[in-house]
Formats: sequence, structure tokens, C-alpha cells
Amino acid sequence: MSGKAFADTASGLSRSDFLRLLASGFVVTLAAPTLATLGGCAGMKSAADATILGRRTVTDDADRSLEIPTPDRIKTVFFTSALAQVYITSLSPDLLGGTASKFDEGQLRFMPEIVRSLPYLGTIHNNGEIDRESLLSEDIDIMFSISGIGLTQQNVSEAVGLQEQTGIPCLLVDGSFERIPSAFRFLGDILGREQRAEELAQFCEQSYQAVREVVATIPESERITVYYAEGPEGLQTEPETSQHMLGFLEGGALCAAKCDETYGGGMTDVSLEQVLKWDPEVIIAWDTDVRGGAADDIRTNPDWAQITAVRNGRVYAMPNEPWSWCDRPPGVNRIIGIHWVANLLYPDIYDIDMLEVTREYFQVMYQVEVDDETILGILGNSYPPPARTRKG
Repeated sequence: MSGKAFADTASGLSRSDFLRLLASGFVVTLAAPTLATLGGCAGMKSAADATILGRRTVTDDADRSLEIPTPDRIKTVFFTSALAQVYITSLSPDLLGGTASKFDEGQLRFMPEIVRSLPYLGTIHNNGEIDRESLLSEDIDIMFSISGIGLTQQNVSEAVGLQEQTGIPCLLVDGSFERIPSAFRFLGDILGREQRAEELAQFCEQSYQAVREVVATIPESERITVYYAEGPEGLQTEPETSQHMLGFLEGGALCAAKCDETYGGGMTDVSLEQVLKWDPEVIIAWDTDVRGGAADDIRTNPDWAQITAVRNGRVYAMPNEPWSWCDRPPGVNRIIGIHWVANLLYPDIYDIDMLEVTREYFQVMYQVEVDDETILGILGNSYPPPARTRKG
């Protein structure tokens, strides 16, 4: 059989069929003469792998060399967590092979229609499980493990274990805040979506620049203290060292909480007495309806009434569609979050219209149109932000 005939045959095979042929020796028998004709040159062999076998070798952000399908052979992808899912949903939703999150109707209205019909395959985040058999039955071609901070040994061991159990290559990508644009460009190259990836990368870079230029002009003595009220009672939070606080800090906030960091999932337990002592100027809480948070209770509970933020009516619910704007998952969704925080805290100097910025974000990031009424519902009492009262 000629190389072209073999390529035509192989291109019509499912991944599982191909693996069975490989195990039987059929593929090796056919491929060997073709590669021999190329004279054993490593560069020519690589070209042959890409052209004939539809394979190429790449190096991921953990410096692992992996053989993966060429972009034209990648039809279905999956990921190890909701954080990675955000990237793929933004970049190439047509390639989604399943979800790592269980979505409600409120979230689905902001996502491509394809997401509604996808099976939930699980996640390894927070000691969860991925359905290995479903990965194979869905013919997943490649998987991604993307971090919200620098890659850890746990990230590596989880990806290696999943790859060994399924035979599906799992690429590790550093998705820490500074590297979100480069993560998009790397994914775009792997999936053959370079133009779309560049659009997303540049959008993120422009957001960084716009917010950071303004925040850099605010002396620390004039920055506003923010308490992030997590959990159903608002008595779990994040110190400034936590990745879950990074979006707030990028937006110019000073972290009010002085407590230890709970590594992994975050959410350090604190007491109301501590919050009273910290006396934050602004409180941002989980919303009551969607996340079961304490935003409404903090505004009305007399136990919180003496805190400056409550007295001044500066308690806000974190926007949460389709994911939290500042942290969970701590990924691409933070791009809109830094705009929101900077405008909320310093509207006199970061003078943007969050209606327009939010509309553009959804157009670029998720390719959906969102009307003003919907955006106003997301922003709640944070729009329009009150004029800033300067310190001192």
C-alpha cells in the first residue's frame, strides 16, 4: 500500500481503531518502508510523522516532550479542571468533548450552544475524579491540564497518571495570571487556532495594560481596603498571598484580611471579631442566590453594621456569570474582574463604563451577545460605582 493510501486509510480510523491496528503490528509494517525511504533523517522522519501518521512532537510547560496528533487530526479535546475548560470554551468550543463542571441555566446562557449537549466527564480538581472510560468512548484526542499558578509537582503527577491510564496525551500548561496570553498562544498552536488565540491573547494584554497603568498612579496610602467575604456566612476569606486574591490586588485593592493562607482551595476561616478589627472600606461577597453567599446578610445583619463598608453601603456581590469574575476558577475570567475591581474602587481615575466593557468581554471571550438588562443584572449594586472618597 502506498504512503498516500495508508494516510487515507488512517485518516478514516477512530483513535481506538488506530490503537488496535498499532498493537497488531499492521501500522508498523506499513509505516516502516515509508520512513526507510526518507533515509532515516530525524527532520524528515518528523515531517513524515506529521504528513503520514498525523503526529508531531511538542514540549509542554513542564518541559515534557510528548507525541500528539497534528491540528488537523484533533477533533475532540478534554481537560482536567474547570480552569482549563474556560480556555477551551473561549478558544475552540467546537472541539469540546465534555465538561468538567455541572452548569445551571444561568451559566449556560453565556456559553456556546454546544455546551448544553456535552456529557459531564468529571474533574481531578479538589480530589475529584474523571471518568476514564468516558474519555475513551468520547474519542478524546488530547487533554490539557492548566494551572492558575506556576505548575506544581502535583499537576505533573496528575497529568502523567491520567495519560498512563488512558493512553491520551495530556499537556501541562502554565496558566498563571501573567502567562494567560502565552497560554492562549500555546493552545492555539496545538489546536490549529492561531488566529483566534492571538485575538484572545492581545485582548488580555490590552486589559493588563489599561488597568495597570491606572493602578500604578495610586499611592498605597490612597488604596482602598477590601475584605473578600466567602462562604455562606462571609467568614471565610483570602490573605494577599492567595491566588484567589490576585484579581483584587491587580485591580488596586489592599487586602484587609491579615490571616494565614489555606493552601489548595483557599477559604481561611476567620471570626467576625477579626473582620471588625480589620474594618474594611469595601466588602465583596459571594452572591446569595447563585453561590449561597452572605452578601444580603452582611448588608442587613446588625452584627456587621459597625464596619465601615456596611455603614457606607459598600457591600457588593461578586459577579458570577458564567464564572466568578475574580477567582474560582482562577483563570481567564479574571480578565473582566480586574476591570470591574479598578472601576468599582477608583471610578474617578479608571473612568470606564462597565456596561460597554462587559459587553465587549463577552463578545471577544465567549463570542456571545449580551444585552444591557442582562449585564445590569450581573453587576447589581456595583453599577454605577459611587464617587470615591479620598483618604486623608
